[in-house]
Amino acid sequence: MASNIKYGTGNAPGDYAPKGDIVKPQSVVNVHKTHDEESPLLSRPDSTETTAKALKGVGTIVAVLLLGEFISNADATLVLAAAGHISSQFNRLRDASWLSTGYTIGLCAAQPMYGKLSDIYGRKPLLLVSYFLFALGCIISGIGHDMWVVILGRAICGMGGGGIMTISSIIITDIVPRREVATWRAYVNVAMTLGRSLGGPLGGWLSDSIGWRWLFLLQAPFVALAALLVIVKLPITQPLSLDTAIDGKSSRLKRIDFLGTALLGSSIITITALLDQGGKSFPWRSWLTVFTAGGGLLLLLAFVLVESYVAKDPVFPLRILRRPNVATSYLISVLQITAQLGMMFSIPLYFQVTQRASTTESGFHLIPAVIGNTLGGLLAGGFIRRTGQFKVLLILAGLIASVTYTLLYLRWNGNTGFWESLYIIPGGLGTGIASASAFIAMTSMLPPQEIAMATSAYMLLISFAMTAGVTTSNAVLGAEFQHQLRQNLHGPGSEKVIQRAMADTGYIAHLTGHIREIVVDCYLLGLKHTYLVSLGCSLAAAFLGLFIRHHQI
Repeated sequence: MASNIKYGTGNAPGDYAPKGDIVKPQSVVNVHKTHDEESPLLSRPDSTETTAKALKGVGTIVAVLLLGEFISNADATLVLAAAGHISSQFNRLRDASWLSTGYTIGLCAAQPMYGKLSDIYGRKPLLLVSYFLFALGCIISGIGHDMWVVILGRAICGMGGGGIMTISSIIITDIVPRREVATWRAYVNVAMTLGRSLGGPLGGWLSDSIGWRWLFLLQAPFVALAALLVIVKLPITQPLSLDTAIDGKSSRLKRIDFLGTALLGSSIITITALLDQGGKSFPWRSWLTVFTAGGGLLLLLAFVLVESYVAKDPVFPLRILRRPNVATSYLISVLQITAQLGMMFSIPLYFQVTQRASTTESGFHLIPAVIGNTLGGLLAGGFIRRTGQFKVLLILAGLIASVTYTLLYLRWNGNTGFWESLYIIPGGLGTGIASASAFIAMTSMLPPQEIAMATSAYMLLISFAMTAGVTTSNAVLGAEFQHQLRQNLHGPGSEKVIQRAMADTGYIAHLTGHIREIVVDCYLLGLKHTYLVSLGCSLAAAFLGLFIRHHQI
């Protein structure tokens, strides 16, 4: 059955076909349907045996995708664990954050293109290109003998990682009915979560035992294995528009919106670099911040104008944002991810400062949130599959997650025991429910030929929200911590204490006596402000859920 699954052909008979497309008869199962129909892939009333084979075919394809998802998500935390070690070897410790920033910039620059390009050239070729870029970036970083070469490799890795995440999500929406999408995506979310969870400890161990270069080089063979599975197990697909297949390469190239892609990529790179490096490489209150923010917004405005009035075949048609539920679903996901990533950024710092926990020990305190993410995705998938309802989940998700941020604000006062450390479970649970439900809400009323581009934008915003969550929490924490320190620390040597405490949590851990009590109390007040930011984002997401238009799927 797997060999007969055809996806990425939304203009086939029975689908929405743009004017002028040449439609050919097809002899294979076409799983794209309008939003009112179920996919025949998983709903065959004539034969339970056929349904079982269809399920097995989908399971095989999803299993093939899981390895790539695991590797691409483990990569981020692998590098975080070794960033200080890597940059120190080049005597560039201050540039350690660029190992993550380079990846993020590459990811955000390339991710918007994958949806449109997969419509033109097909899902399978674009997924293989993503694997190739990811492996190439790993090799470049692994053999690089200058810091800029390693960062360049990270950027190329990000370009590949963005494609792996995006194309995998698009393939799932292609091959299963919309009522089943949340369930199957939950399995992918488990692989992503496990990758992020295991990457940190594994990265630290590899870096200490055999050297940081093997963090990158050892990924390449696994990526090659993932690509081989794609070649063998995924069926060959046709591009979305059959006229491009007939007219050849020149016709396909004409469909690529190079100007819009360049403007969007440049805007995203500029804004992402500002969010990631603001307060680190340059102060927030500076002319460089104003210039960078203004440039990013101008590029974004130029992109909107080009897509509206110039591009014949836009990389992201703005009409998608006017479709029911799309913009609202985007906002809900961004708010929930921003809230959770802000929390996950602050939790290790809380235990390092208040309990002098090591980096490894404090990292283990994130596990309850990861478990909550997994359970939330699975529960949401099962509920949607059985009832076809998703609106109520989006409202409840924000309310459930807000329980965590409220408890952290009220109860985490420096003496947190084991049971109180589990307060973060509802935050992960709510985000898991929201992520699964928002994706279904976004696609529930979209015509098939727009799903790939909408999914590409969705994954881009998720990546952007991850950066925004960490950056926002870091900025709020730093500003309030510094404010409290200047209010409560006075006398000779106080300025030196303030500067060192702002720069190094290890310094805080070695403080003793009354000074330590003051510094830790100030830090806790800074952390409490980050919980309030997360709480506000979560409640706003729940409120936006009220505006989702319900569509029975």
